[in-house]
Formats: sequence, structure tokens, C-alpha cells
Amino acid sequence: MRVSELQPEQWVDLLGGPGACLRMGPFVYRMRTTLPELARPLQTLYHYYHLQPDDGFIDFEVAIQPRNRWEKLRGRHVSFIIDGRPVFTPFARQLAIPMFEWAVNWCVFTRPHQYLVLHSAVLEHDNKAIILPGRPGAGKSTLCAGLSLRNWRLLSDEVCVIRPGDPALIPVPRPVGLKEKSIEVIKAFEPSVTMGPATPGTRKGTVAHIQVDQQAIDKADQKPMPAMIVFPTYKADSPLTLTPLSKAQTFLRIAGDAFNFSILGDAGFETLSQLVERCDCYTLTYSDMQGAIDHLTALIKEKQV
Repeated sequence: MRVSELQPEQWVDLLGGPGACLRMGPFVYRMRTTLPELARPLQTLYHYYHLQPDDGFIDFEVAIQPRNRWEKLRGRHVSFIIDGRPVFTPFARQLAIPMFEWAVNWCVFTRPHQYLVLHSAVLEHDNKAIILPGRPGAGKSTLCAGLSLRNWRLLSDEVCVIRPGDPALIPVPRPVGLKEKSIEVIKAFEPSVTMGPATPGTRKGTVAHIQVDQQAIDKADQKPMPAMIVFPTYKADSPLTLTPLSKAQTFLRIAGDAFNFSILGDAGFETLSQLVERCDCYTLTYSDMQGAIDHLTALIKEKQV
């Protein structure tokens, strides 16, 4: 059964009771919240996900709700509760939607050290994957959203997940997070896009998330081979510039975006080395979204893996 098949009141009862068990790539989450204002946005963002049996193995238990009676009575702050334990300080209740998404991502950023986890968007076209690392504000998520709306399959907006010894990339499809001007850019680029509510006042400004499409969910067990690593930068009014990047430069830059590179030691070094060696590596400067998408699509069609 998909999340979309539940009536709104059933979804509310599930989140507030036993929890909604959803598979995101190799991970199963049990998601809970007692905040009624979260139910509709979460059902929108996770519309196509399949509910998993609640008696199976759960990788992460994630809840956002009042931590104690005082928080519940005051009603202004709520807390992360991950695997039954409060994590971090309470935060303003009006930030619950982006903070819930951050909590789900945080589990993958910090826990599964059986994988090498890089901070990067990943998409697939013709069973070949492009990896898009990028510093905050570079335009990574905007380009990721644009590609996903033009027949590229989303693997992740935030993480490139690789099992040491296996070069294929592991999909972890999650809602794509956009901030500030990117929200309106994507709405103008694809007016039919399904997006959750925009939340102002976060540390990144106004934030909204795009619904994960059905293709990303239904093909989440298909692991593409890496083909390209591209470091994108949006620059207003600039021509499209795609510049080859050396393997050594790529390794150093992407290693700096790895969440657990040092923890994995030799396995992390070998896995990242093999990834970079397999890929054509570039920096990309763009201002025209469709032009960048067309160029990357043509490029990956020519790439052999």
C-alpha cells in the first residue's frame, strides 16, 4: 500500500500511533509525530512511498513532538526524538516541516558506516549516474530538482551512498529541499511541480521541499553505475561553462564533502578512489537551467560505463 492510498485521518492516526514505516533506499524509517500540522505536508511529500510492515527491522525511529509535559503545555517548541532519545535542543514548532526532513537526513549523515556517504545530489539517466557535489548556495539542489523534472531519476538530493567493494550507487530517494529564490525558480521552470509548504525563518531562510516522484520510488532498488562527477555553480547571466577537472582535484574536493571518509579509513580511501577513477569530472557554471540540463543529458548519453 502507498501512502497516497490512506485517507487523511488514517495517516494522522498512523503517524500519531504506531508510526509510518517507509523504506528509503536501503533504510527503513519508522516516522512519528503528534503534530497535526505535519500530517498533510508529509503525506504530500511521501505520496508515492510504500508502507512497510511494522514488525520488520527498523533502521531509524524518527519522531518530532513535545519531549515532555512542559513542552506540550506551552505548545511553542518541539524536539527531535531519534531511536527513543531526544537529540539536540528543542526548536520552534513552526519550523517542524524542514526540521523533520533534516532529522531524517541526519540519520543517514551520521549512522550507517557500512557505507561511504558523500554529501552530494545523485541522479540517473540511461542507467548512468551523475554525482553533483556542491557547497551551500552553489545551485546543486536547484539543478538536481530541474534534472528530476526533466526525465532524470532522482537517487538523492543530499547523499551519494556507496558500499565498499561495489561501485554501483545506492538510491536513497528523499524530497528535494529548496531555499529562498530557488523555490520560485523551480515553480517557474515547471509549474506543475508538487511542492510542500514554504517555511520561513529557518537558518537557511525560507525552505520548501519537492515531492518525490513515482519513478524514483518504484526504481529505488535499481543501482546505476557512476559516470560523471560535476561540481555545479549557478551564476546569474553567465554562459554555460563545463570545464574538465583532474582526478586528483576531484578526489580532494569530494573527500571534503564525505560524512564518514576518515571513519572508514582504507576502505573509504579505496572506495572514493575507485569512484573518481570511473567518472568523467567537471566543474559547471550555468545560469540557464534548461541549457545546463540539455548539455548534461547529451554528455551522459555519450559516456560508456
